[in-house]
Amino acid sequence: MLKRAFIPLALLVLVGCATKPVAPPKPNLVDGNGLPPTAVINHLAQRIVTELVKQNDALRPDQPIVVTTPVLVGDMSSTNAVALQLQQGLMASLHSFQFNVVELNLGDGLRVTGDGDFILTRDWQKLSTNLPVDHIVVSTMSPTTNGLAINTRIVTLSNNRVVSASQTFVTQKELSNYMQPSEQIISHDGILYRQSAPGMNEVRVLGDEK
Repeated sequence: MLKRAFIPLALLVLVGCATKPVAPPKPNLVDGNGLPPTAVINHLAQRIVTELVKQNDALRPDQPIVVTTPVLVGDMSSTNAVALQLQQGLMASLHSFQFNVVELNLGDGLRVTGDGDFILTRDWQKLSTNLPVDHIVVSTMSPTTNGLAINTRIVTLSNNRVVSASQTFVTQKELSNYMQPSEQIISHDGILYRQSAPGMNEVRVLGDEK
């Protein structure tokens, strides 16, 4: 007669635990979206361009287009670190949709120096004055207490007609490496103001003087 073999219950439990698959470690999140800060801005640019493509009623992919630096809506001339990075993201996103993007900051000649070889410039005197462009991307930013409202338009230069428009919002938490809540004590026109708590005023983009 065959004898039955009995395996202790405790040993079965241990074997079951040993063969249970181990879950992979969670990624080290950097911000609210779980992406590096630059990647978050690039995703923001993709959202904006996707809406621009959806709303577009005139621009053809073969027509040259320039992307300008987003500005603060208050004076239409100030910008910040978010805007500068967003401009690059918009150019990349438009190109991914196969639009004919023109590099505005390309100089009129290559500069070979001891620090490197350069052709990009922000000196308007070194830029080409003959760009065959009739469409341009303009964006304005409106800071709020918890983020930035961004309005972007594609405009025809020959008649100032808006051929596409986009509205979006990015929170301070999404771009915590670029934006911080306002301080409890802020300075405006040389006068100090004390709020009842931090975050009562517009968010502060890192690098801004206010």
